[in-house]
Amino acid sequence: MLRISRTNMSVLGVWWYTVDRWMLFAIIFLGCIGLFFSLAISPAEAISIKTNTYFFLTRHFIYFFISLFFLVSISILPSSLVRKLSLIVFIISFIGIFLTLIIGVSSGGASRWLSAFGFTIQPSEFLKPSLIIVVSWFLARSRLESDITLQIIPLIVTLIVISLLLLQPDVGQTILIILTIMGLLFFNGLSWKIISALITISFLGFIFLYLNFSHVASRVNNWLAGWFFPESLDNRPTQISAAIDAFENGGLFGQGIGEGWMKYNLPDAYTDFIFAAVAEEGGLFLIIVIILIYGFLIIRGFSKITLVSDYANQLAASGLLLIFGLQTLFHMAVNLSLAPAKGMTLPFISYGGSSILSLGICMGMFLSLTKKDDPRIKKMKKNFSEPGINF
Repeated sequence: MLRISRTNMSVLGVWWYTVDRWMLFAIIFLGCIGLFFSLAISPAEAISIKTNTYFFLTRHFIYFFISLFFLVSISILPSSLVRKLSLIVFIISFIGIFLTLIIGVSSGGASRWLSAFGFTIQPSEFLKPSLIIVVSWFLARSRLESDITLQIIPLIVTLIVISLLLLQPDVGQTILIILTIMGLLFFNGLSWKIISALITISFLGFIFLYLNFSHVASRVNNWLAGWFFPESLDNRPTQISAAIDAFENGGLFGQGIGEGWMKYNLPDAYTDFIFAAVAEEGGLFLIIVIILIYGFLIIRGFSKITLVSDYANQLAASGLLLIFGLQTLFHMAVNLSLAPAKGMTLPFISYGGSSILSLGICMGMFLSLTKKDDPRIKKMKKNFSEPGINF
């Protein structure tokens, strides 16, 4: 383990003794699991599209280490700079989402990506953590200043973002953002009556999506048919049915690394269905280990949030951890046929450049906002508090 003296007052020294190292190492461990299974699963996709066998693994490796750089760099920043950074990222991402509707790369009937220098980027991924910070700041100021009008601005911004996402369309990210914002409102002390009204509106919104977006209706219908009317599928394989088969094939100890069949039958086995692919090759025991790591991150994360003294930082950190947990839960639920397919990655394990990079930013912001107070800094502030001396 890296050893840094407690007397080291450099930026790195202070960061090392204030950041949550257990969460940092758990995230790195998840990333290593992702790289390992990218080596085992992604070559099948590379061969199917007739490119270099380790094309996706190479890119996954690059994305993860850039994400790790973002994670560490942002976690070093003070919370005031994190808020400023989030505003910059939000503005750039918002412009990017708007541009996807004009010059975006289309795939599968959706226009969610921008292309540059041989790479594609999904602006909505970077919008999520920055939007949470911006909304949290307004909600916190609204509560601390007892000014309810400050809650109107973030709600209007959120509605505009949701509208742009639905125009792409990107229903999965829309649902994720809506649930996270509702969670922030709940954390901020919104009454149960208003929460119930928002849940009702969300349910009506889901009905609207089902009636107006054919791909949403198709996925929901296939999911319901798989549960209640399997004979109606006429033995047609679906992504979810293939995922369930993968879990069954994996058993307790798995088929062996590289021995699964799912990666040859599903084009998204290394991204949206990585959880099922890992279950097939690694078995139930490995899946339990992965679930425990995510559970550790969520539980420890919320325990750290309770120690944060600044309310705006506390609310923002809660939102960042919530969206991280919800994305994890949705991915696992889809793979287990507990929810319709949404096309959502498993944090730090699935392949996906924009997803991995944005998650590095998200958790870097979280680690920055939840850093503990260093008693050495407090002592120095006290010693240099005379007039004319600024720390």
